[in-house]
Amino acid sequence: MRIVVLGSGVQGTLYGVRLAAVGHAVTLIARGRRAAELRAQGAVIEHALTGQRVTMTLPVADELDPQTRADLCLVTVRREQLASALPALAAAGGLARIIIMVNHACGSQWLYDMLGRARTVLGFPGMAGGIEGGIVRYLEVAEQPTVVDTAARDVISLFRQAGFRVTAVQDVESWLRRHAIFVTAVCGAIYEAQGDTRRLAADGALLTAFVNAVREGWAALDELRIPPPSFALRAIFRWVPLPLAVRYWAHLFASPKGECYFGRHARHAAAEMAALGADVLALIPSAPMPRWRRLEAAIAAATAAQG
Repeated sequence: MRIVVLGSGVQGTLYGVRLAAVGHAVTLIARGRRAAELRAQGAVIEHALTGQRVTMTLPVADELDPQTRADLCLVTVRREQLASALPALAAAGGLARIIIMVNHACGSQWLYDMLGRARTVLGFPGMAGGIEGGIVRYLEVAEQPTVVDTAARDVISLFRQAGFRVTAVQDVESWLRRHAIFVTAVCGAIYEAQGDTRRLAADGALLTAFVNAVREGWAALDELRIPPPSFALRAIFRWVPLPLAVRYWAHLFASPKGECYFGRHARHAAAEMAALGADVLALIPSAPMPRWRRLEAAIAAATAAQG
């Protein structure tokens, strides 16, 4: 298949390399420093725990040409970059399928209106990590595989062929809304802990606020009759007693997984979290969520600090 990846940071590079490694023709779209890295040293991914490394020399373009023809375009830009990416995607009529792998909580009709419902698929990556010296160091998120709309059987098959664990979700839009509450609460807590996941792990009061923030946000989504989150997250946030839930997250945040899953990304993603937080507030503007709003304020402070 001819595949174009729009947004060649951690996720775009990971998916691009894995797809190219099983024989697909992948082109990465990147700008500035990232484009220079990809051209100079190739697209390099390295498992954060085992050190196993894969390097692929892939074509790199600075922008999506309107004349581009591809079987699939994988969109892995950040939330605050999504709107600005849409005009180029809409103009590229030769893209048969567009996979939006971007968390958003404001609904997807605007995406369908611009790109066409028939060729647009919603999903979310199941990988985490960061870029160091041009190399993507990553882990698969064991607790949350790659999510793809159940109806997109071709995309599910494609990702599985490339070695990704995939969960088919019937209502990805609702899944993304639940995830938006969760990830903004995570990052807000990390910002309150000065960007240090181990510091967060040691702060029982802050961990308690984080768990309750997610519970508050999800209760507000319940009022809108948004379908429930995945079984694993539902269990840890709703069915497990609060002290045990706090202990679980303390263990995770103190581990290498906590840093790789959340810490690396959070420290560079305040603008993304602010945009996602704005989605949440637009969806449930009057919901009484004091703990979530406290953590959203930490996101606003981190965004201001990062400029």
